[in-house]
Amino acid sequence: MTHIHIYGPPSEPCVIVADCPTCERTRRMLAQIYEWHGPTVTCCGCGEEWQDGEMVTRPFAPGWRRANIEHARKVLARIGVQV
Repeated sequence: MTHIHIYGPPSEPCVIVADCPTCERTRRMLAQIYEWHGPTVTCCGCGEEWQDGEMVTRPFAPGWRRANIEHARKVLARIGVQV
C-alpha cells in the first residue's frame, strides 16, 4: 500500500516573545506552524532557528545569520510587527 503525504504551506506567521538561549535575553521571534511538523521559530536578534523545540543545524554558508534575521524581520513587517 502506498501512502501519499501532501505538504502544504505553513500557517500564517506570528510573533512570539521568548527567551533566546543564544542571545541569553528576551527576544521577538518569528513563528510558523507546519501541519506535519512542529513550529519553526527564528530569533530576530541572532538568526538562530528551532524546529519542534530543537535547534536547527547551522548551515555552512557565509552570512546565514544576517539572512535569517532579515527574512524574519521582513515577514514580521508584512504582518505589522516592528522589530
